[in-house]
Amino acid sequence: MVDPKELFGNNYQEFCEVDPFNPKNKVEGYISRKPNEFYGSLIITKINDRAVTPQLIMGSPKMHYPFSPREDGSRDYKFPIVKNIEIWEKIDGSNVVAYQYSDGDNQYTTFKLRLRPFMANSRFGKFLDMWKEVASDYFTEIEREMERSNCNLSFEIFGSRNPHLIIYKNSLNFALLFGVTNDGKILSPTELRNPDLPIAVKIKSIDKDFVQNYEQLQIEFQDKLQQDEEGYYSGMEGCVWYAHTPDGGCTQFKMKPEVIEAIHFSQGGAGLSKTVILATTWNALENTDSPTIEFVSQLLLEEFDAHAIEANEHLIGRCITFVIGEAEFRNKVSTEYKATGLNILLNKTDVMRQLSTKFERNQMKKVYSVIRGTT
Repeated sequence: MVDPKELFGNNYQEFCEVDPFNPKNKVEGYISRKPNEFYGSLIITKINDRAVTPQLIMGSPKMHYPFSPREDGSRDYKFPIVKNIEIWEKIDGSNVVAYQYSDGDNQYTTFKLRLRPFMANSRFGKFLDMWKEVASDYFTEIEREMERSNCNLSFEIFGSRNPHLIIYKNSLNFALLFGVTNDGKILSPTELRNPDLPIAVKIKSIDKDFVQNYEQLQIEFQDKLQQDEEGYYSGMEGCVWYAHTPDGGCTQFKMKPEVIEAIHFSQGGAGLSKTVILATTWNALENTDSPTIEFVSQLLLEEFDAHAIEANEHLIGRCITFVIGEAEFRNKVSTEYKATGLNILLNKTDVMRQLSTKFERNQMKKVYSVIRGTT
C-alpha cells in the first residue's frame, strides 16, 4: 500500500472525483499541498473503485527566489553551478497541468488546477469552461506534445476575465509555460519538442553575471509596472529563470518587480501586506467555493511566518470579504449584460441604459470596465 506521507509529509489530502474530460472515470488518490517540488502533485490509487498500480503525477512545482534576505536589507544570492539560464515571462493567472493516467488497459489525458486533481467550475470562476473555451482547439496538439516530450505540461489561463494581481488587456488566453516529467525533471520551453502551442514570452538567455542581470531586470520590470487600482497592477508579474545545470537538470527560480517582491519581504518578513493577501485570496477561489480565514491562512503559510499570519487574521478576513464581493459583482455584471442580448461594441448606449436599472450610478464606470474586459 502506498504511503503519501513518504513524499508529501503530512501536507496532503485524499480525493475522489470524476474526471470531467473522461466522465466514465471516478479517480481516487492523494494530492499534495507541500510547497516544494511536489506542490499539487497526485498519487492515483484507484479508478472506478478498482485498485491500480499507484501513479505519481507531478504538478507545477513551487518556485522560490534565488536568494535569502538579510536583516540589513541586502541579499544572500545562491545560484547553482549552471551552463546557462533561460529567462521567460511569468504569467499571472490560473495554472493548468495537462497529464495522463492509466487504468491498466487504457491511457487517459486530462487537466488539473494547481491544488485540485481535475479542472472544475466554481461559483467564483468557470475555470473548466474557460479552459475549454481557449484550449479545446489545441487538445490534440497538447496530447501530441506530451507524448513527444514524455512529460506533463504546465499552462496558465490569464486575461481580464480571470483577474489576479496583474490585470491584462486581453480578455482570455492561455500559454504553455514548461514541462515536468513524473520523476521530477523540469523541461524549459526550448527543451520541448517544437510544440505548435501558444507559449510564454522569452526574455533572454544568459551564461554569466547572474546577480547583475537579476537586479537589472527587476529595475526594468519595476519601471513598467503601474498600479491601476487597489490590489491590481498592469505590466508583467515577473519572470521565471530556468537554470540548466551541467548534469542535464533544470532548476526554476522566480523574479518579481521590486514593489511586488517587497510585499513578500516587508518588515524583514515579519509583516504581511494587504496586496499579497488579496492575491492569495484570488488564488484561493480556484480551489474552494467557500474561502475562509483558515483556508487562506494555509496558502499563506507556504511562504510566510505563522506569527505574521496570526497577527493579520482581521486583515485576511477583510480581504476575503473584498475579493468575494469583487467576484460576485463581476458575475452579476456578466449575467445582466448577457441578459440584454446586445453587443456593447455596437450598442453601448442601450446596454448601459438597461444596466443602469440594475446597478448604482456610482458603479456604472466599473460595470463598463468589467464588460469591456469580457468582450
